[in-house]
Amino acid sequence: MSGTLSEREQGRVETLQIVVRDETPFLPKVAFTLITLASMGGATFTGLGLGLDWLQIAARWLTLWSLALAGGFLTWRVCYLREREAEADQAAVDALNATALQRADQVGHWVAPIVWIGAGGALAVPQLDSQPVLKAALIAGSVVLSGVLIVGVRRGVVAIFGALVVVALLVGWAYTDAGAGWPGLVRLLHLTAFTLWLGGALWNIAVAMPAGRQHPVVDAVLAGANQLDRFRWVVRFALPTIIVTGLVMAWGYRGLPASWWITFPGVLIPLKVLAIVALVVVFITCPLFRHCSPVQGVCNLDDLDEK
Repeated sequence: MSGTLSEREQGRVETLQIVVRDETPFLPKVAFTLITLASMGGATFTGLGLGLDWLQIAARWLTLWSLALAGGFLTWRVCYLREREAEADQAAVDALNATALQRADQVGHWVAPIVWIGAGGALAVPQLDSQPVLKAALIAGSVVLSGVLIVGVRRGVVAIFGALVVVALLVGWAYTDAGAGWPGLVRLLHLTAFTLWLGGALWNIAVAMPAGRQHPVVDAVLAGANQLDRFRWVVRFALPTIIVTGLVMAWGYRGLPASWWITFPGVLIPLKVLAIVALVVVFITCPLFRHCSPVQGVCNLDDLDEK
């Protein structure tokens, strides 16, 4: 967001007819697909390193992907969506938030069974056989998280509880994958950045955009732009974190011959890096072409002055 409108500028645009496009911008969908593919590549490489077969790799990936969907989704509800927005009429903010929360409950009901199925990922990781308490906690955590999503995220206390469950699960999976100490911390940062990006993108596409379409008024645009800007700031840190932590985790393979990096499974590392670089390009391009939202002004408030 380029900056909030001054009082004079806001008064000048209050009577504008906000332009709303029927189609959902495709760049956010491209970004969501890229981060999902990158996660598949990373999960495959890590799973093979852990000695897992293809079914086990798929189950473990689904677990981490579903946690990321739920975690970033809940983060938007808890941290980006606000009951009050500076410079925006409270009635418009209330109306936008009510629509968004109703939509979020619907999307949460869709994510819940994915999280529930993903709970089985802990059963597919042999490393957890020697840690039955941790295995049970990971399974139970995913089941509880799916229940939170079924209950709905309309109540803030429920969403906060769900977000805390995700934090605990990410810590557990980071420890499972890399152990304690700095390797586990690097792994946790990697999973956290992935979670914040993927689940936030889900809210933007499935909740924020449809809700914004239903409230094409200036004050709702201001509120939606503020929410999107908070997410953008998180992504500015999440994308570099994913790249840096991924390279740190791959550092142990630096001594292998060049041929290893262009054959399976070594080629998965540069392919994942390329996917993340493509995400950076999409992140930069999205606001330039006003593809962050189908509602005029959400990508850039200066667009409200163009008419």
